Amino acid sequence: MGKMGEYKIMGIPLPLFAVLSVIVLAAMFTGALGDDILSTMALLCVIGSILYEIGDRIPIFNKWVGGGSMLAMMVPSYLVWANIIPAKYAESVTLFYDGISFQTMYICFLMAGSLLIIDRDTLIKSFVRYIPTILAGVAFAAIVGAGVGLLMGYSLTDLLVYYVLPIMGGGNGAGAIPMSQIFAKVTGGDKDTYYSTALAILTLANILCIIVGALLNGLGKAIPSLTGDGKQLMRSKSTEAVADKNMELPKPSMQEIAGGIVWVGAVLAVASLISEVLLPTIAGIPIHTYAYFVILLALCNVFNLIPPVFRAGIKVFQSFITGRLAAMAFAGIGIAMTDFGEFIAAVNLNNLILCLAVVIGAVIGTALFGWIVGFYPIDSAVTAGLCMANRGGGGDVVVLGAANRMDLMSYAAISSRLGGGIVLAIAGVIFSILL
Repeated sequence: MGKMGEYKIMGIPLPLFAVLSVIVLAAMFTGALGDDILSTMALLCVIGSILYEIGDRIPIFNKWVGGGSMLAMMVPSYLVWANIIPAKYAESVTLFYDGISFQTMYICFLMAGSLLIIDRDTLIKSFVRYIPTILAGVAFAAIVGAGVGLLMGYSLTDLLVYYVLPIMGGGNGAGAIPMSQIFAKVTGGDKDTYYSTALAILTLANILCIIVGALLNGLGKAIPSLTGDGKQLMRSKSTEAVADKNMELPKPSMQEIAGGIVWVGAVLAVASLISEVLLPTIAGIPIHTYAYFVILLALCNVFNLIPPVFRAGIKVFQSFITGRLAAMAFAGIGIAMTDFGEFIAAVNLNNLILCLAVVIGAVIGTALFGWIVGFYPIDSAVTAGLCMANRGGGGDVVVLGAANRMDLMSYAAISSRLGGGIVLAIAGVIFSILL
């Protein structure tokens, strides 16, 4: 780690960060800290960054349970539950994160930054074989998960709504969080209660995905015919094989980064117009804004509607808001959206069994269908299966690392973002029909 003075948190030397943290926390506990946006962001940065740094350095926990992001979410949730964080500041965080909806900006840039930099040819060709493979994984996850759950005495509605959809939704930031919003909009239920349960289920599934990823890697070594070299998804290196790469983007100026914010806001505005005015329902089923947003982003990529320099600006801002401010965002999620009591109640043996059934179903479905359309079954199962069932971007890194297939990252991004967006649309349909 080096000398203490050389270690930095959020770019600030550790001793100075400690002093600043004490000042902010002292102001909170005495009630002197304001409840404005700046004070709220400072508080979240302090709490979130400290916990994120600790969580990323706890052995086993940092690899298997979510590390810094998980600790930065769950400890603040506990602090609210235990009344350690004063209600005044829990309310200000909730207003910032949920009321004026910092989470919407976080989610939108998370999606945009991923979908707009995937190579255009990769995106186009992925629709032909890869997207159907993802859907096969979702279908098998539902069949196997529901089959096991029904034998255990659960209802089909609960199995689909509280297990299959959260697990296969593409992660947390672009999956469980917007899914909880869709749940509230379609059913009128409490989104925070749904999210707390979904987060616990998703966390269990993520752990299982890492273990299964390592096992699949071992299976590939034992039976080489089931996999390639860890860099190719297609069994043949034909011209139809999907290139695993992102776009080469220019370096944006500050002005073009600002312009990127306008572009993403405009795409969201179009998605809102469609979902609220032009086409709010299809066959009587409500379609959420995020579903249209993902589709529009994909079309912007395919038809080159957003100039590369602004895509670069979007990526830079996305890296800042979902990277540099990630700890702040996770702390906000913990305080504003995560009910600690609900989370703990959802962690039990029955849920572990059901999560394993859903994950195994996703692996079976993507391996079989992937083989049919020309993919290596193990690589297909890892990317289209496990990277749909884990915790999104961070989960993708760990799962691909466990499976020794980091070169397939852009497929994982398609699963977490585009595949997750498709599942959000499916969730709106399921919620409308079953609830």
